[in-house]
Amino acid sequence: MSDEPERDSQQRSARLLLSALVALGLLARLTLAFVMGGSHAARPAESAEYLAIARSVAEGGGLVLPAASTAGPADGGAGADAARHMPGYPLILAAAKAAFDAPDRAVLIFQSLCGGATLIVVIAMAGRLAGLWAAVAAGALLTFDPYQVYVSAQMVPVVPMGLALAAVTALIVKFFESVSKGARQGWVWAALAGLALAAATYLEAWAAGFVLPAGLAALASKQRRRLLTGWAVAVAALLVALAPWLIRNAVEVGAPVLTTDTGLRLYEGTIPAGDRPDVAAPPQGVDEVGRCVFYLRHAAAAIAEAPASWLGRAPHRVGRLWAPGSITGAAGGPLHPAAGYTSLLPTAALALVGLAVYRRRGVTLWLLLAPVYVTLVHGILAGPASDRLAVMPSLAVLGGIGVATLLGRGKQAIPNNGSEH
Repeated sequence: MSDEPERDSQQRSARLLLSALVALGLLARLTLAFVMGGSHAARPAESAEYLAIARSVAEGGGLVLPAASTAGPADGGAGADAARHMPGYPLILAAAKAAFDAPDRAVLIFQSLCGGATLIVVIAMAGRLAGLWAAVAAGALLTFDPYQVYVSAQMVPVVPMGLALAAVTALIVKFFESVSKGARQGWVWAALAGLALAAATYLEAWAAGFVLPAGLAALASKQRRRLLTGWAVAVAALLVALAPWLIRNAVEVGAPVLTTDTGLRLYEGTIPAGDRPDVAAPPQGVDEVGRCVFYLRHAAAAIAEAPASWLGRAPHRVGRLWAPGSITGAAGGPLHPAAGYTSLLPTAALALVGLAVYRRRGVTLWLLLAPVYVTLVHGILAGPASDRLAVMPSLAVLGGIGVATLLGRGKQAIPNNGSEH
């Protein structure tokens, strides 16, 4: 009986720490939202294109990127792009512009709230899987990650993307728990996971491909029938949610595509590091889809000509994603390059610990799925290193589980019935 008051005291201490971490994380993000000006928030190169689309929406021109605002290779005279970027983030910017006198600050406040919500999702997930002290450790990893705080004051979709993917992971784990426990209503969590993935896809098109590794993981499980049923429900929810955008693009650009930027990204991934050759330009008058096909063909030709060389550059593309140094380049602002180390190394190291010591291998598989998937995407397509920040919450959960398990203060959330793998 004497252990009961001590246990209650420890739980109260852990809850107090969790409250302090959430408050501190939110305060840090809101402070930057009020300190950073709009010009600094829009420093990343991609911000200009998002803002241009938002202005087009606000002026009644629709979700269109004007030709004069297009960064990168010439567009071959195709004019404005209607499907180069997903509509989610430009619509957020346009809504802020329409509703607030200071739209830039409103967006940064919104992103601060998204960052705080991500922190809560991570804490809840880690606490459910391994107890309050795992939640404390996971929350601390995210709260004291300088890039997670700093990027909330940048006009890029990384923070809301991180919230959406954290929600996807949490809902998948919840569905997995229900399957492992034999519950019959797990499909609800699967459907919600599909909708959360749709939200992520409306921010970044590459998120849609997450269904492929998820399906392979379900196929490899001992509970494959029920997991594949849930996977099918999630895919159906995803397709229904994306249908308006696909139909719109079929009308606007002539093909039901998510984005017309894939060809150029694949082509850029074929260019050796450090080389600055003249980028191939499509013929004059080619339309937006034709330009994407043009770059896809050029990329395919380059890969077919030297497949070993292209594969050999994949580690460079992946290394750029996970390099511990600065990930913001010239737009890094006040952050010292060492911030990249304090952002990545503690979380990655503790995630490896969690992977090694946590006995629920099925859970660790789902927690690793988003980081593994974004790594595969960058192995194929060129992309910004900041993409890793959107999947770091899953690693923070795994790191928190590792700390709690090592300290003997964790708990196993799923009965060991041998059915989780």
